[in-house]
Amino acid sequence: MKHYATLTMCAASLALAGCGGGSSSPTAAPPTGVTPASYATVDAAAVAMQDTYTDANGDVLAGVTVASETEVMNAANATYSGYVGGDLTSGGRLVGELSIAADFASETATSTATNFFHDTDGAYAGTLSGAGIIVPGAPGAVPQLSTTIAGDLTNGGSTHATSIGLEGDFIASGGDVVAVAGLADGTVGAGVLFTGTFAAEK
Repeated sequence: MKHYATLTMCAASLALAGCGGGSSSPTAAPPTGVTPASYATVDAAAVAMQDTYTDANGDVLAGVTVASETEVMNAANATYSGYVGGDLTSGGRLVGELSIAADFASETATSTATNFFHDTDGAYAGTLSGAGIIVPGAPGAVPQLSTTIAGDLTNGGSTHATSIGLEGDFIASGGDVVAVAGLADGTVGAGVLFTGTFAAEK
């Protein structure tokens, strides 16, 4: 099982990986569907999905199959929808809806997260977005997906500059790359650390 003890922000790698792809490349749009009415609603869905694939540290569970290099290389471009959630050092838990558009052909990804809720402070307005890279044959503790989502989240009249790195692996079932899950780590405002996990399904 892989465990990402320290996230590596890959701005330089992203710049190099920006080429490639075409009009058929998927682009992550804000998650659609019924907007969660409360923290309880979105958190319950997030925990249920996360517990399907990883433990609380973002490690893939026993019995869950990490996609092979061949499966990732041959996968059709797809969008994965799910959740990102974590604990804040200022107190409480923050969770939101996540969309990851994986362009396996160019080995890049774009991600968007919105509809954030805090367990005591309620809804956070704003959208996080960013780009990342896919490494099909990532060895050992190197993640198959590395991406960073960033932007401003607003709550209670305060704006929090936010940046969350996502590092994880693609999950395979029956030869199909059906999900991606792993560790989420970053900051929500000045000096406030975010530590958690993410999971998204095709």
